[in-house]
Amino acid sequence: MAPALAQLNCQVMQSTSDEAPGLLAYVEHYLEAHHSPDLFHVQHELVKTVSGPMATKERAAHKALSEARDQLEQVQACQQSAGDEPAKRGPGRPPKEPVNLEQAEQALEAASREHERLTQQREHVAKSIRGIGHDYHFVDLDRGVRRNGQLIAADIQAHIEQVRTIAQHEGLSQSCLERIEKAERVVPKMQATIEFVSGYVRQQVRQLDLASPAVYALHAHLMPSLYLDRVASTRTVTAGEPLRALAERHRTPLFAPGGALGE
Repeated sequence: MAPALAQLNCQVMQSTSDEAPGLLAYVEHYLEAHHSPDLFHVQHELVKTVSGPMATKERAAHKALSEARDQLEQVQACQQSAGDEPAKRGPGRPPKEPVNLEQAEQALEAASREHERLTQQREHVAKSIRGIGHDYHFVDLDRGVRRNGQLIAADIQAHIEQVRTIAQHEGLSQSCLERIEKAERVVPKMQATIEFVSGYVRQQVRQLDLASPAVYALHAHLMPSLYLDRVASTRTVTAGEPLRALAERHRTPLFAPGGALGE
């Protein structure tokens, strides 16, 4: 790092990486820069910890559902082909008590309910993990307004709590719960990153020495609109279109005659 940075006329202000102690120590003590946690590592930790075991449970439930369906079909077929007289059998161990139609139907219904329940639980986990990425933004992607670090951290924490509740309800291992806590420990650093960015932005705007209406327009409308454009550029054209439209609605009035940035 030192020889590489020596060739660049710059100062490192912020780094993004995983939580490896060596990297964190280097950033803090040598670069004296802000460390920003990598969103991927938070989400990936939860995927490995909860989504994987939940997928295993769902596959087992799907197998049980298939077996229950086959059993019902066999019972129905036996009833249709059975005669009035019981079949004769040879000597040996008595056969197991056959499953009747009502038992087979109940088993299928129970297996179906369990499979549906696990499918929904797994979808809830996936939605919460996606929600962490949706909420970890400087700007609310649905409304186009700035968000503070405390609010963002609270929303992310709520998603993690949802994942933890499902993990506990499904009886996942203590190791899984500990890895959820590992991901949770990164949330304060995510909040600190949003606050770091906000502070840097305020500092830069202050140096422009603008009138109050223009300062408010920059913070409340112009930068959020540019942020929405940037997020839209990372998505497909169709998925990014609502973000670009929202950005344009925020930005256009600023430059109209009489607008805060009209001059």
